[in-house]
Amino acid sequence: MTDEEKKQVESLQLEIKRLRGLKKTLRRNFQDMVGLLTTTISQTNNFLGGHIKRVSILAKSFSGYMRYDKDTIYRIYYGALLHDIGMVGYPGKLISSSASGFSESDLALFKKHPLIGEKMISSAYDLRQTAQIIRSHHEEFSGDGFPDGLAGSEIPLGARITRLANDYDNFIYKDKIKAAEAAGRIKERSGYIYDPKLATYFIKFIKTNVEKQDHSSEPSGIKLSELSTGMYIAEDINLENGMLLIPKGVILDDFMLQKIQSFESLLNMDMIVSVVS
Repeated sequence: MTDEEKKQVESLQLEIKRLRGLKKTLRRNFQDMVGLLTTTISQTNNFLGGHIKRVSILAKSFSGYMRYDKDTIYRIYYGALLHDIGMVGYPGKLISSSASGFSESDLALFKKHPLIGEKMISSAYDLRQTAQIIRSHHEEFSGDGFPDGLAGSEIPLGARITRLANDYDNFIYKDKIKAAEAAGRIKERSGYIYDPKLATYFIKFIKTNVEKQDHSSEPSGIKLSELSTGMYIAEDINLENGMLLIPKGVILDDFMLQKIQSFESLLNMDMIVSVVS
């Protein structure tokens, strides 16, 4: 290799290093932006804050179960995390109650939140794919959903998965039913509300990964520092400032453990948390 060729290689290596550093910076900026939006949602309504975190974690875990590539998994995660941002400022009854009991006027307002949410973040270029999930997470496989009446594969994959995770969480935390019954509702509505292929896998995922919510064992208390993957969080984990970090109902995975570690300075790692192993 000539001296000139060596210089070209070195120059290329430096450029690659610079671009990698830039990519990391952009990723951090993106995560900071999403974190700020999530904090805003959580501060507005505690129930909504817990809901979006549970739904995003469930959607991410299921996407991993489906073996999607890393970029797809994180697109779905962020879309699910922000799916209800359009409900910020809504009356509490529209956030914590089942839509089946809404009045006609309440339902009309509720149906606007996907469009409001999309509009809220549409100016952020990095969130353009997230905006698609937000807009379409109430579409139905049959075409009877809102706001656009999309059907089948017209509905973005992330929105189809977010719909499954969103409804499952609502069955558990709004309708107060067990995981097995919630999975049964998903099965009953497969092919109509839900993508039948995704619904089949989602039910399998629930049965193998999430039904610890129906666990007969009583929760036990362990130190935060002793948490490990596979544990079911039986009570909310909050930062010392009161901000919700990990909501009740989450099955811990490596991603969630890393999240806890990243907030170590704001947590008492000796605090006792309630889990089902």
